[in-house]
Amino acid sequence: MANAAKTLEEVEASYPAFEGLSAFYQRELEPYLIEQEQLRKAAHGKLKKYSAIALSAGAVALLTIWSLGGFSSGWIGFVLAAVVVIAVIGVMAYHTSSVSEVTSRIKGEVLHRLSTFLGFTYNADPISAELDWFRDVRIIPSYDRRSLEDELEGSHEGVSFTLCEAHLEDRRTRTDSDGRTETYYVTVFNGLLARFTFPKPFAARTILTSDGGVIGNFFGGIGKSNERVRLEDPRFEKLFEVFSDDQVEARYLLTPPFMERVSQLADTVGGQLQLAFDGNRLLITINGGSDRFEGAGMFKRADDPGQIAKIASEIGLVFEIIHVLRLNASTRT
Repeated sequence: MANAAKTLEEVEASYPAFEGLSAFYQRELEPYLIEQEQLRKAAHGKLKKYSAIALSAGAVALLTIWSLGGFSSGWIGFVLAAVVVIAVIGVMAYHTSSVSEVTSRIKGEVLHRLSTFLGFTYNADPISAELDWFRDVRIIPSYDRRSLEDELEGSHEGVSFTLCEAHLEDRRTRTDSDGRTETYYVTVFNGLLARFTFPKPFAARTILTSDGGVIGNFFGGIGKSNERVRLEDPRFEKLFEVFSDDQVEARYLLTPPFMERVSQLADTVGGQLQLAFDGNRLLITINGGSDRFEGAGMFKRADDPGQIAKIASEIGLVFEIIHVLRLNASTRT
């Protein structure tokens, strides 16, 4: 989200669901994080120590090879130098992975405990996140490789939801001047996927997209009767293109108050916002913006309450969407 940093007290005051967050932090999270910070510092200390030793030893080894004429007497010197460089990189990579393992464990446990506090379910490694739904309405681009993490699932004010981080990549190929073909991947989406479910399905499929390039491939997806929906809100028209296979329902959904709320949400989320009403679901994608749900890191203390406030505030995006769009009342008022 594109909000300024908040304290735990400010997050607690932002929505009723966060009531008791500060006390929960002191009781359930702070003792755990103090303990884990010692492990993080120890792993980070080993990384610095052994990286320094490896770099120094590697430099000495390379200088020795050079001084003995290893680089001028044939390929053996270069092979030895490569072995030295690989060994140095290996030592640094091993200890870097140790730090990453600690911080990843802390992140997962924090998200699990915060989710439990809020009555949600947390899944660190979701399998599908129902990606076909998002792909069918073309609010995510086509992709060949995906990476999903940090799925939250639950219900708030009678609205069920799932929220998940997704990194999608498209496979590309290129050919060099010698005719050799190389395959590589390009990131086409890196952000959040959210699904909100309603008891009664919508009669039509209506899509709000901020990317004309994606919508250009959309027409085969909803049938021949789909049309561009023209609206009378110039600010909204600048933010979104709207397509639907039912003009009447689209206008019934996109009332002036609702368009204003969507515009407000677009200013809040810190990424490219797109929406689709499909069946009994409201699907939302937020592409880009800052990294979310990241707490302790290589250079961030695990026991910093500001990091917990940041994660909790980002989980609060669910409340923000439900509140701003008034999904708990009706999307049609």
